[in-house]
Amino acid sequence: VPDMPDLNQRNPHLATYLIQNSIWWIEYARIDGIRHDTHPYADFDFLAKWCKAVDEEFPGFNIVGESWYVHSAPLSWWQRNSVVNGRQTNLQTTMDFSLMNACEKSFGYRSADRNPLRAVYELIAQDFIYHDWEKLLIFLDNHDTSRFFKEGETALSRFKQALAFLLTTRGIPQLYYGTEILMYGEKKDGDGNLRKDFPGGWNEDTSSLFDREGRSELQHEAWEYMQKLLQWRKTSRAVTDGKLLHYAPDYQFESYVYARIADNETVLVILNGSDKEQTLPVKRYHEAIGNYTSGKDVITGETIDLKNDIRIAPKGVWVLKMEN
Repeated sequence: VPDMPDLNQRNPHLATYLIQNSIWWIEYARIDGIRHDTHPYADFDFLAKWCKAVDEEFPGFNIVGESWYVHSAPLSWWQRNSVVNGRQTNLQTTMDFSLMNACEKSFGYRSADRNPLRAVYELIAQDFIYHDWEKLLIFLDNHDTSRFFKEGETALSRFKQALAFLLTTRGIPQLYYGTEILMYGEKKDGDGNLRKDFPGGWNEDTSSLFDREGRSELQHEAWEYMQKLLQWRKTSRAVTDGKLLHYAPDYQFESYVYARIADNETVLVILNGSDKEQTLPVKRYHEAIGNYTSGKDVITGETIDLKNDIRIAPKGVWVLKMEN
């Protein structure tokens, strides 16, 4: 657009300057990572050279390329060592907007589809197209989209389902500020509505949602739920590094069940997509459950007997650490 002129990154002198400038800022400011806006819009050859130079200078440093596509194939095309792109991008992480869209269908507030959890299942079932699905950046919303949370009678249960999924499925989860206190806003009302100040932190603020006293009961329940999940997630190698085994949601039970498995740890996640209690046949998940006899829910501490069929509440969620 006229007020955003492009730099000629095909000019070798400018390209060298931009690469050197990035390296200088990373070292000087001790930057942990770069989120590169609208990655596919810039010159391909320069971007590949830039990513490679940064990676060689700082092994382990990560560049996340914003890549707003609704399908897996173009996201895979931009990831380094792509199985569908003959050219090397050197970009380690792409932003999984396709999964964001699937989450809106599966956990959204406007979907009346029967068996809605098939959307996330079918999307993840296509992960064979990626060179490294573990390096995908996954999220429910961000500063450019409507906030995921919507008000309503069942909003909190759906919020909990989506958050549990985000923090236990494959990829690198990203949380947008304010999610923990159920901030909401619609894209149609303008970007400013999506990027409101977090209440608190300034002398002129009339309330602070950083403090328990400032949060409503609903907000505090959401805050505590996220905190428990995140604190537990730091201790679970199965969730952060394990393989994923999942089962297709069928039209009888409308539930999505998957396991994260690493060494001697297995986590079983059960999401009920229906508005009624379900009793799931435990024998269907024998590959994931193995010899385990019970699972402890990481949120409530409740122990679930895995020798018998599993009961789960309407729109319920279990995140079970398997036990004998």
